[in-house]
Amino acid sequence: MQTIAFLPDRLNVEPVVFRGFTTPEMGLAALAGIVLGLVVSLPLIPLAGWVILPTGMLVMPLLLISFGGRWLAQVKRGKPENYLWLKLEEKKRRLGLGDPTLIIVARGWSLRRSRSAR
Repeated sequence: MQTIAFLPDRLNVEPVVFRGFTTPEMGLAALAGIVLGLVVSLPLIPLAGWVILPTGMLVMPLLLISFGGRWLAQVKRGKPENYLWLKLEEKKRRLGLGDPTLIIVARGWSLRRSRSAR
């Protein structure tokens, strides 16, 4: 039985589902939209009543996905497939919430050393 010596990278890439989002990215955008809708709706409760909470939590993800998809496609263009997740890990690390073993600053080039000094 022969095996394929060359497997194109795009066969294993997660497909784009809607407006430039993959499935996990769209889920994250929807979750962020729900939280943002809740935060935006809270000050409006005295004006419209409790009905504004579920309305904001339903409308904001739709707006975020519809308008954020085009922006996300521009950000991802020409980048590796896991670029957004790496940037998210870096942001979490800078806030002190991420993996402490993640190296975010390397001083080797600023010291002009390509090898370790012994």
